[in-house]
Amino acid sequence: MMWISVQSRECSPAVLERLAGSTLYPERPIGAAILAALHRPGGSVICVSAPAMEDMAAQIAYFGRLAGHPSVGDRVTVLSIADRSPRWLSEKLLDATHPDAIAARSFLHDAVARERAAGREVLLSYFEPSEPLERLASSLGVIPEQAPSWSIPLGTKAASRSLFSSLGVPVARATPLVRSLPDLAAALVPLVQSGIHRFVLKLDSTAYAAGMGNALLDLPDVASAADVEALLPSAQVIDTTLAWPAFADLVAEAGILAEEFLTGDDFASPSFQGRFTADGPVAVSTHEQVLAPNGQTYTGSRFPADASYRSTVMDLGLRVGTALAAQGIHRGDYGVDFIAVLRSGSWHLFGCEINLRATGTRHGFDMVSHLLGVTPDPSGDFRVGPSRRVYLASDSIASDRYIGLRPHTLIDAVERSPLHFDPVRKRGVALHLLSTLPAYGKFGAVCIAESVPEAEAMQDALRSLAADLAQPTADRRQGAC
Repeated sequence: MMWISVQSRECSPAVLERLAGSTLYPERPIGAAILAALHRPGGSVICVSAPAMEDMAAQIAYFGRLAGHPSVGDRVTVLSIADRSPRWLSEKLLDATHPDAIAARSFLHDAVARERAAGREVLLSYFEPSEPLERLASSLGVIPEQAPSWSIPLGTKAASRSLFSSLGVPVARATPLVRSLPDLAAALVPLVQSGIHRFVLKLDSTAYAAGMGNALLDLPDVASAADVEALLPSAQVIDTTLAWPAFADLVAEAGILAEEFLTGDDFASPSFQGRFTADGPVAVSTHEQVLAPNGQTYTGSRFPADASYRSTVMDLGLRVGTALAAQGIHRGDYGVDFIAVLRSGSWHLFGCEINLRATGTRHGFDMVSHLLGVTPDPSGDFRVGPSRRVYLASDSIASDRYIGLRPHTLIDAVERSPLHFDPVRKRGVALHLLSTLPAYGKFGAVCIAESVPEAEAMQDALRSLAADLAQPTADRRQGAC
């Protein structure tokens, strides 16, 4: 089988432009795609990137070695488009005038024809529902991977809350969906008068990823909608490059709702990852989302979700999938995010959001499952013989000190260190998202271990290794200044 991997993140181009290194985010799953192809007899993959991967040959060779294939031969191809704009990767690939895009599409058509002539199946793998990529799949005559693009509105904040409520899944108290600040203020008054004083404002669109469409608002006791409206500009917008006036300008188009900011003796953000099959939805994995200090921005994940509520997360995730399948969704990935709060010694789960796409956890999970050679057991754990495996994944191992560090340098150092993934002991570090290193000082990795503290220690050691490698580069930069 051959996979064509076009991991286009089709959120707001303005958001992509503001997120450091986000133009390169479609590169995140390339390592996982290579491992998946090489672990299947006769499997091959064609990945599309725009712009080109930094140290591309070194990266491909590294992923090949992780998969146990020192030479990947013609089983792995990366097609590069010289375009650093914040446009979607799908738009770059379908550009009718860019010579790299024209050449890439021609290569894909020829490759599909060869595979078909050999009697092999071809799948177009991508990140989320996408009308442009559905057109590409149709032109190639291949199978599209994700849910149909008509389903995109089912993944908005308001649609998620509506589906949760219909299934009896608890949700935080909230305002209705509105499209103006005066209406938002009026809807907030009764919630404040009921004793709620902290809120999360959420733009109702799938275009704002990783909490970038949210803002935090604290309100004292108020008497009127005018009082609330006067206080709205004090909200802390999660996208730090966006001031309140610009955030407010998005309300009319996107719509907005305000949810109670849930609190307890402890707080967690577990998530469920599922997939639609011909037989209905199936559970793939669970994670604890690692959030930034603001409690809104996703920075990584821990596998699996806490055992205290994991089975409930899996049950509710499958219940959501069954409801979506009843609405006509029969292929693709989906995720369900929850909020877990500890109150009086018991965990309480609240539905937070439904993602009709692959989630930020997928590429890490795919890498680990192929490296371990196992899938989760019925309880949601990875088992290697009698031993359990957990992992910590991040796309945001970042420091200004890393700027200028080359991917091949970090790869070489990790492979020569005790951190490198050991295929016999089934533990260690696997890198990804390396092209963001030179310009942005950030990269990704999964740290596979027998316990969470051990995985966290691996990540700390990896940070230290990267800092030591980058120090000479940092010294040269300072000397040049």
